[in-house]
Amino acid sequence: MIWATIAILGGLVVVAGAARMLWSRRPDPEMGGLPATSLEKLGWVGLAVTTAVGGGLAVLVVFEGASFFDENAVARGIFWILVIGGVGVWGAAWYIVKRSSGKAVVDERDRAILARSLSVESMIVLLLLVTWTVVLTEVYWDEGSVPLAYLQLIFWSTFIGGAFGRSVGIILGYHREVDVDA
Repeated sequence: MIWATIAILGGLVVVAGAARMLWSRRPDPEMGGLPATSLEKLGWVGLAVTTAVGGGLAVLVVFEGASFFDENAVARGIFWILVIGGVGVWGAAWYIVKRSSGKAVVDERDRAILARSLSVESMIVLLLLVTWTVVLTEVYWDEGSVPLAYLQLIFWSTFIGGAFGRSVGIILGYHREVDVDA
């Protein structure tokens, strides 16, 4: 249990360090002083929200076990507060960014970045599903079936992982050269 907690905290530190590095780096020196676009700001908010909700889910699983959805109403309530709070924060940020930018103009670079972010999202979802499949198959091979409690975890981890991947894809798209013709 202590190793899982250390792994979660270590993962959060790595994500925070990578986020800080990406934020300070721009593809061209001339772009260093430019403000972030609306889509990039929403990517950063999405990264923060999904990291917080995913980390909260991981902490709940470490401390309460995989079956907390069925067995522990308090842990289930904490999880739903995290999810609803995360959606609320993202929605408020979307509203604030949209309002502060006036009528936001989305150009072809923004569209290309958004389209390419889907590949990062898809890869993270696929890796999560492969990981769940391999680990659960190996752990429950002798029993012949996987407990139903894991279905909620599989769904929510892939959902949160997909949103995380989309945000990372958007951020990476603004921090490297993008060929809009591809």
